Amino acid sequence: MLKILFVCTGNTCRSPMAAGIFRKIAQQGGTLDKFYCMSAGLAAQPGAPATANAVAVCREIGVDISRHRARRIADLGGIDAFDVFVPMTSTQAYVLQQAGVAPEKLYHLGEIPDPYGQNEQVYRQCRDSISQALNTFYQEVVTHYGDGK
Repeated sequence: MLKILFVCTGNTCRSPMAAGIFRKIAQQGGTLDKFYCMSAGLAAQPGAPATANAVAVCREIGVDISRHRARRIADLGGIDAFDVFVPMTSTQAYVLQQAGVAPEKLYHLGEIPDPYGQNEQVYRQCRDSISQALNTFYQEVVTHYGDGK
């Protein structure tokens, strides 16, 4: 089973949306059982819920992140627990590398702007950017890892 960690700053918008969307893509592809994925933040407030707008725009596409609670990467017990790290920005990728994540374990989706504090339309744009990038990621990870570890 391939262990994937989606990473953003506060773990209340982008990374929980990414984890939920990825699960849906994998489920539709019939490979959900081949992946373990979760999300975390570099500076999260542990226990904070996903933002209302993140929950709402994910619900629009059949993804439920309403039970998500923020967690910090530092509280996950070490970076060796994950096979692939998916940061939302190059700055987050840099921080992960400085923390010891090998470059070959990083998959950069592109620069996904933080929608925190914005309106639902901005969240929809963020969700759609994440979805598009994750479709490509899913194809690459399935091709690269085949039927999982």
